[in-house]
Amino acid sequence: MTIEVQGQLATTNGTTLYYERAGAGETLVLVHGGGGDRRHWDEQFGELARDFDVLRYDLRGFGKSSNPIEEAPYRHEDDLHELMVLLGISRAHFAGFSLGSQIVVDAYTLYPEMFKSIVAVGPYVSGYSSPASEHLFNAFGRCGKTFQKSGAQGAAEDFVNIPAFNPEHIHDGVKERVMQIAGEYSWWWATHRDPMVSVTPVATTKLDAIDVPVLTVTAEYDATVCREVAALMQQRIASHVGIDVAGASHFMLLEKPVEVNTSIRKFLQKLGA
Repeated sequence: MTIEVQGQLATTNGTTLYYERAGAGETLVLVHGGGGDRRHWDEQFGELARDFDVLRYDLRGFGKSSNPIEEAPYRHEDDLHELMVLLGISRAHFAGFSLGSQIVVDAYTLYPEMFKSIVAVGPYVSGYSSPASEHLFNAFGRCGKTFQKSGAQGAAEDFVNIPAFNPEHIHDGVKERVMQIAGEYSWWWATHRDPMVSVTPVATTKLDAIDVPVLTVTAEYDATVCREVAALMQQRIASHVGIDVAGASHFMLLEKPVEVNTSIRKFLQKLGA
């Protein structure tokens, strides 16, 4: 079965977002993680498009989308909402990886009417803080400093070797792929004042109000903070189910695509998608 991909630029909410769309059926929106772009979902996009109308895009400041403008405040969640409006999508299922899971959950708190369900892979939610989260965010900040000194390739190498990601467990070939994607990332925020506005109130204060089905996907060697957040979501969200992918790291999307794809497909199909 050949999957036809539509890649286009959408001008909306004061920016230009690159997106790709393929398949037919209920819409599934894929939101990528930090240090990369839509390609984090390379192993899911075409496969899931066999059963669903799949949309993936590059966040503002990532991939082929426009960089922010220092004097123009924005929220990723508003960009997502306006992209949906522009494309005529009233409701969808949303899957976010890492940073993308934070954006998806925050978008739900702002625009719950858009959501049929949430999939959070390697999850994080805004407002969550622990020694593990501080360790990860401090390490990511150091990647920005490396970019200033050594450019994107140096920052990419630091990124894939962040200790919280358990780099010794990242599969052969996947580390190189993640480094390649991160090496092509602009790292715009490292050399500019990012006017991004955080969503308030933070998601940790509103998890109990999530009333759509939620799937969290973690990995055996995932970042500790992601496993902590998945446990928090399990405690606080009545409609939560979770799976843990054996033998994988935080980059499970690329390491264990069959397991991840099967879990997402079964979750959505149980909802009648």
